[in-house]
Amino acid sequence: MVPGLLLVAALIAVACSSDDDAAPDTTTETTTTTTEPPSEGDGELVIGVLLPTTGPGAQLGQPMIGAVRLAVERINEAGGVLDEPVRLVEVDEGATVSSATTGFETLLDEGVDAIVGPASSLAALGALDVPVSAGVLTCSPTATSLLLDDFPDNGLFFRTAPSDSLQAVAIAQVAEQTGTPSVSIFFIDDAYGRGLTDAIESSVEARTMSVRHRVGVPVGESEIAPYAREVLADEPNVVVVIGDADAGSRMLAALGDESATWTPSLILVNDAVRAARSSQRIVDLPDDVRERIQGVAPLSAPPETENFTGAYSAHAYDCVNLIALAALQAGSDAPGRIATQMSSVSVGGSVCRSFSSCADRIAEGLQLDYNGVSGELNLSTRGDPRRARFEIFTFEEDGSDASNGLVLEVSSI
Repeated sequence: MVPGLLLVAALIAVACSSDDDAAPDTTTETTTTTTEPPSEGDGELVIGVLLPTTGPGAQLGQPMIGAVRLAVERINEAGGVLDEPVRLVEVDEGATVSSATTGFETLLDEGVDAIVGPASSLAALGALDVPVSAGVLTCSPTATSLLLDDFPDNGLFFRTAPSDSLQAVAIAQVAEQTGTPSVSIFFIDDAYGRGLTDAIESSVEARTMSVRHRVGVPVGESEIAPYAREVLADEPNVVVVIGDADAGSRMLAALGDESATWTPSLILVNDAVRAARSSQRIVDLPDDVRERIQGVAPLSAPPETENFTGAYSAHAYDCVNLIALAALQAGSDAPGRIATQMSSVSVGGSVCRSFSSCADRIAEGLQLDYNGVSGELNLSTRGDPRRARFEIFTFEEDGSDASNGLVLEVSSI
């Protein structure tokens, strides 16, 4: 989605959604993986890191790698796991499914017990069967694709960033707050756009609203005006625009061009459209259209209390702590046994916020509820956060984006 080196916000969209998720529909036709006999472990927890250090994703990957290193440093200062220091093995995810596949294979050859990564949803969809087949768990800090919700992972794939299914709930929640009885959805007609649109429709209807109209724009369509006119024909109060930075900004531009006939009271956009910041299309929007745009995005900035930076670095940090705490809880570095404890250490027990304090509770025989630096995780049995925080962003006159300071707490429905 992102050509060349863009701002970190654009790279977030690459890792989390948009073109990463807009893979051909065949990406959902994943065959059932065959898992190798489970490893019994050797007493040393080895964590692999598969995050981008080269290519456009490096601006997102490098801060996350720094957070992973910091987490391991703190874990080892607290005595390590199973009385041994945790060891890291780092491999570049690269920018393609092929490079991610090679990276997974390299980490498995190194004998890792768990992997933090990949960053890209597309890499996860295309290469996750490699560690799953080997019986090794992975924890992605950024891969939010809806298509991963039902991936046949044998209970070995976890996320600390929320699935786009929660973003759909957040979008529906913002729409509901307007008091509108219905919304119209204007979306890019690919696997990503259709999936998120379906999820939004389900979330909207769960709130006694309805979807008034769905209009999909075919991938590669150069003339979007007719589709914009179709969306606006029945004068909707709220229009939800779903796309990546390019398609999303083109759809917004088309709505702007047709605004003389009708302008919705609110135009809601998904997080990937945020990467269109400073796009000339955003700058050229009529003021009254741009001022009605609000976007919904996962809250990804690390807390000010932590000495690491970068979007989703907090989520990478939490992946490491979850893996280490699950290994402690299991009393083993065997990947399968760690995986069985990943969800349980994040919900329903004694609340703790650091590895050292959580390790003390395990030593006392207590069940944990690790609340990480990215927020309350509460992983479901599927391995996804049950709740997440989302921020609302807008576009300024110069095309830049800004948070309006509102944070939504969203739970699965």
